[in-house]
Amino acid sequence: MPLVIEARDVSKRFYLSHNPELKVRVLGLFGGLPRQRVEEFWALKSVTLSIAEGDSVGLIGRNGSGKSTFLKVIAGIHRPSGGQLLVARGARISSMIELGTGFHPELTGEENVMMNTSIHGLSRAEALDVYDDIVAYSGLRHFMDVPIKNYSSGMHMRLGFAIAANLHPDVLLLDEIFAVGDADFQRQCMATLESFQAQGKTLVFVSHSSAAVHAMCTRACLLDHGRLLFDGPVDQGLAEYRRVDLLAPHEALGPEPERALEATASRSRLVPGEPQDPETSWHRLAAGGKWVEEGQWVYDFLRRQGLRPEDHLLEMGCGSLSAASHLLRYMHQGRYWGFERSMELFTAGVQIELPRAGVNSDHGHFLSNEDFDLSGSPYQFDLAISSGLFRQLPLNHVGRVIATVVRKLKPGGRFFATWTPNPDPADFAPIEHDDGTTTYSDREPYHYSFEMLAALAKIVGARAEPLDDRSHPRGESVMVITRQ
Repeated sequence: MPLVIEARDVSKRFYLSHNPELKVRVLGLFGGLPRQRVEEFWALKSVTLSIAEGDSVGLIGRNGSGKSTFLKVIAGIHRPSGGQLLVARGARISSMIELGTGFHPELTGEENVMMNTSIHGLSRAEALDVYDDIVAYSGLRHFMDVPIKNYSSGMHMRLGFAIAANLHPDVLLLDEIFAVGDADFQRQCMATLESFQAQGKTLVFVSHSSAAVHAMCTRACLLDHGRLLFDGPVDQGLAEYRRVDLLAPHEALGPEPERALEATASRSRLVPGEPQDPETSWHRLAAGGKWVEEGQWVYDFLRRQGLRPEDHLLEMGCGSLSAASHLLRYMHQGRYWGFERSMELFTAGVQIELPRAGVNSDHGHFLSNEDFDLSGSPYQFDLAISSGLFRQLPLNHVGRVIATVVRKLKPGGRFFATWTPNPDPADFAPIEHDDGTTTYSDREPYHYSFEMLAALAKIVGARAEPLDDRSHPRGESVMVITRQ
């Protein structure tokens, strides 16, 4: 595909003024206080990146990494301090970068639409042609004669996105600001973006949300302290983002990459040049031990339950990928989805365990968030499983997991879950198990009665049944949950 945007060693420098107050400046002339100090700050450093027609690119990275600055350079809001930013001749770029960009607070909604469209190069006649479509899309017809300064942030966003969507751009630049809308408008935005992508248009999207990047992008570019660290598949990019995010800021930066590598090795307890016992690695012990056995059990159990390579499979609480190291070999490309709350565990799996097993993480998809949000997956699943997850969660989180997974099951889909049983729901005493572990009703590791978990399933319109299976390596019981 032809290139639409090409960045060649693009750098952007800002000057930061310290002690800028007038009093400080005046007194500094007489030696009473330090003079104003100006610092050079490079928001972008030699970024080279090509974006082709039809690409959907997610710009990811920590706060201050240069994502929004790069978007503004593409939009022409900033000029690069070094290098070149080339845009295909005749390509129309529309942007939704900052709330209120291109709006004047004293002008009405109608006046701002006309001004904003003229900024994008439309004549008055062309602006009038699209005006009704913009108003209808925004849902703000009754407010178009009201000054923008009286709009809420959500109304600002609605009008701004409505303009961007109806300019029929070749390239759409989006910052996370569009996420402030209500649920209905967000669905409308997503439908517009899907249509935009289906037409082969180009999208550049800045986000901290892994679910949003998964849903909208086919490629991820990771920026950190102004430098491009990664450009490639979304899953690998998000994994690298998590690895960088885990490092201390001075280590993640580095003119000294060796220190960053040492920090990663220290967290994983795998120190270069020193023999290590993998079974003592923190990420293998985090779920309660028996890392190897549990991964093999999940794979064998699902095969006994009829798992096929072409099925869509969800593993909730995939941890450091003990089961994924088997399942990714077996499943067809893109059919395995893993969810894990802990970025540190997931990163250890991608960076250590999958390479050790000779498995490519690109063969599957992964989600990570604190809310058990599965919206980043467009699929309904044939089978889902969680092994050892319920023992890590309080009851309200267990209920959320059940509800979330049940909503993502296909008709006839099954969700298998292991749990540590409490034979007497009225007894809140700790339970000591044969393997020497102790579980609790009020703290991790948790135990629950089957009746309690079945009641949670019933509340969300599902049915839970215990299975006569005693093969779990930690002795956990197994249930199957199906939609009613």
